[in-house]
Amino acid sequence: MTSITPTSTLSVRDLRVGSPFVELLHGISFDIAAGERVGLIGESGSGKSLTAISVMGLLPETLRATGTVRLNGLDTDLLTAAERRLNQLRGSTMAMVFQEPMTALNPLMRVGAQVAEIMMVHRTEKGRRQARERAVDLLAQVKLPNPTEAALAFPHQLSGGQRQRVMLAMAMANDPQLLLCDEPTTALDVTVQAGVLKLIGNLVADRGTALMLITHDIAVVAEVCQRVLVMYQGNIVEDGPVGRVLTAPQHPYTKNLIAASDLSWVDDRGRLHTVSMPVVATPFVPAAAAAPRRVEADAPPPMLPAHRAAHQRLEPGGPPVIFNEVAGAPVIRVRDLSRQYRRRGGGLFSPAPIVHGLRDVSFDVAEGQRFGVVGESGSGKSTLMRILCALDQPSSGTIDVLGQRIDIAAERQLRDFRSQVQIVFQDPMGSLDPRMTVRDIVAEPLRHVSRAEARARVEAQLAAVGLDADVMDRHPHQFSGGQRQRISIARALITRPRVLVADEAVSALDVSVRAQVLNVLADLVDEYQLTLVFVSHDLGVIRHLCDTVAVISDGRIVECGPTDNVYDHPLHPYTRQLVSATPSLDELARRVTA
Repeated sequence: MTSITPTSTLSVRDLRVGSPFVELLHGISFDIAAGERVGLIGESGSGKSLTAISVMGLLPETLRATGTVRLNGLDTDLLTAAERRLNQLRGSTMAMVFQEPMTALNPLMRVGAQVAEIMMVHRTEKGRRQARERAVDLLAQVKLPNPTEAALAFPHQLSGGQRQRVMLAMAMANDPQLLLCDEPTTALDVTVQAGVLKLIGNLVADRGTALMLITHDIAVVAEVCQRVLVMYQGNIVEDGPVGRVLTAPQHPYTKNLIAASDLSWVDDRGRLHTVSMPVVATPFVPAAAAAPRRVEADAPPPMLPAHRAAHQRLEPGGPPVIFNEVAGAPVIRVRDLSRQYRRRGGGLFSPAPIVHGLRDVSFDVAEGQRFGVVGESGSGKSTLMRILCALDQPSSGTIDVLGQRIDIAAERQLRDFRSQVQIVFQDPMGSLDPRMTVRDIVAEPLRHVSRAEARARVEAQLAAVGLDADVMDRHPHQFSGGQRQRISIARALITRPRVLVADEAVSALDVSVRAQVLNVLADLVDEYQLTLVFVSHDLGVIRHLCDTVAVISDGRIVECGPTDNVYDHPLHPYTRQLVSATPSLDELARRVTA
């Protein structure tokens, strides 16, 4: 590891964290120099966040830390410092930005007041008025639109990206020596992520702040950091410049993690590399018997099946366009679909304002097609998904699924429909009943079957998603995120549906777990001959999994066609913006090694 130097802002030596029963961090050591930007990557459970909260002195009482953690210019060992001393350092000398700002911000305080409070607590401004003026200036520095108005907003009135910018303003308010960011962009759209990453890089570079950026995505690290630490099972297994680690990783785990991150690497069956594959001692080169295909950006598009439409876009101000119109009877047929909401508020003599969730959306999906819907938060993706599953009603237009007009169907007419169209949600923990066992969760959609038959079908379905039968008597909290998502997929497929809708089904997962779940989905779509509608803000996932993509912005489909064509030759400015904001490992490797 890096040796201690007089310029190290953070010095960690032999850090061990554990409970009386198990050790979680196994004596890790590293330094971060003044102004240095260091990434800490690894899967969930590797010890990344545990390292950060150990540095901040935020470990729960059930865990104990040994070793030393020191900041430049301070004689205090942060592991043994009194809570009063740590409170003086947090927010001034060192600061942290968490993954979910909504849980870190006070929902009852205006955001400007929360930024000002940081300066008032540490007395870095003379008075309340000066602190509030400085707070508005900080909100402007983090590129919040209309910072004076934004300072008066409550957290729930801001978007996810805007709330994350408020957290950055709070963290940088007192010019800390050290900034720790724990998964600050995991839940953000690709364009918002790009903006936040650029902002973090600029802020720490301008102020000479040492940065530790924690993430499971090596592409995020390559965008911002100069050096990367790779964690695996409580150990740092690799430490080096980002360019070298990206292009010539030394540790087998790093090689597998990078391979799992690259959605263009697939084997001869089109399956992604996963970290759970056998670890090899040489750089990842798949065997000749299972030679992968590399999807090159300039490769010619494959021959298109008859149901795939020509590449089209919506002309601004032009008539509605029927996208992806297919020959024969489509499984899903949508025409001129609109959904409007009335926002709460409005004056005494004025109606509440109308929000357009969807605007004149039209498309067809053929049987067996893998249809992707991509766009940013608020673009209308989830609204469209809910309507497709008869969980919401359109304001106008028609929608026909499996030959049934679901926009006008009564609830009793949708019983058979719900067994034929199933959905997998983004957050499995929120969609699985924590009081039920896995057996009951997966069997819940079954009707009019015996107990023995239900058990047999549940056991077979769990095996299909790669879970053993002995998990049936356990509860959701006893599983990892990837395992919970497999349980959700098993439940969705237990009725043998014809259409599967997935709403951001892998966005909350680590890159290696993401690869496992995507492989399971792809295998089951092929095996059961499903029609797949996959909703995501991740263009890489859509490109890997879907043969056709519709790009949605502000409630409208602005471009639609074969996935490779849309990505390689985008016609609409919004599509070009999405594609350019998506980090590519190859491009990043060339950039950081140039």
